[in-house]
Amino acid sequence: MKNLKTTNALFGCMALLAIACTTKTAVDGPDGPADPNEGYQLTTTLESNASMPGQNYSAINTFMKTYGFDYSEHPNCSGGYGGHPDGVHCDTELDPDLNKYVFRFNIHIDPVIDGDRCSSGTVDRQRNEMKSATNNTTWAKIQGNWDEWQVLEWKFKLPQGFQPTSSFCHIHQLKAQDGPNNGSPLITITPRANSNGSNKRIQIIHSVDGASTGKGTIVDNIPLADFENEWVQVREEMHYTHNGSYSCKIIRIRDGKVLIDFKDENIDLWRSGASYIRNKYGIYRSLAGGKLNQDPVGQSPLLKNESLWLTDVKVYEKNTNPNPGQAHD
Repeated sequence: MKNLKTTNALFGCMALLAIACTTKTAVDGPDGPADPNEGYQLTTTLESNASMPGQNYSAINTFMKTYGFDYSEHPNCSGGYGGHPDGVHCDTELDPDLNKYVFRFNIHIDPVIDGDRCSSGTVDRQRNEMKSATNNTTWAKIQGNWDEWQVLEWKFKLPQGFQPTSSFCHIHQLKAQDGPNNGSPLITITPRANSNGSNKRIQIIHSVDGASTGKGTIVDNIPLADFENEWVQVREEMHYTHNGSYSCKIIRIRDGKVLIDFKDENIDLWRSGASYIRNKYGIYRSLAGGKLNQDPVGQSPLLKNESLWLTDVKVYEKNTNPNPGQAHD
């Protein structure tokens, strides 16, 4: 009887071990960690190629539209408020580290102070961004629609000595396209510095309708030095509801160092009255207290020519909204 009990106990332990092993295999897979995008559908991929170096902004826009993005928010405009029609604000370069063609976004103080699409209403800022196409019929699959889950992946690089302002200097935005509260972005990745240019850091900021559900700066004091002249891989995951989820992981490609690993599973991730959330990339920065129509323009030493390199933009979604484009409170 004692041997029978011992045998049964042994079989029980083996069964529990088998269950544990099976569970691990299902989570991690036989060849390593599970694909974090399992269950998602890849809806688009954007990267440049050898045909794009030297192309003007119109050709870049046409190219990006093929993949569901557009390049319409740039300073290549004519007007008295920061128009710089002859400037090269986006180009393609062959990157020696990645050994592939990548986009380079530029914002200028010299020889011309770039503005915000020649707008007379926003003379205190500069904008040079690409974004998901503002068409939620053809390109609903790359927008964040109500109750959908979305993953955004991309690589970017900031130059050595990149100098943020003490005010906003966004390099990525999640922003409602429409609705009564679409002025401020929902989520931003924001380099920032003190007013004297010190304490250069990366932040992630959350804002919702100006309501108490906005959490403000949710990631702060990530040293900008860890990003300078380094390619990094970004993965964002969102569940677009008022009781939503947001995560962001940024890994430095050269050595695999995790620079940011943030997750919040109870965050308001919608703008009331919006029909969808678009994703944006580039440089959108304040003139740090200055205006295009004043002299001097902006705050020194925080303003100088800056660049951002971008490639491998991928969009995934699951739980697809069957009626995208309908406004939701």
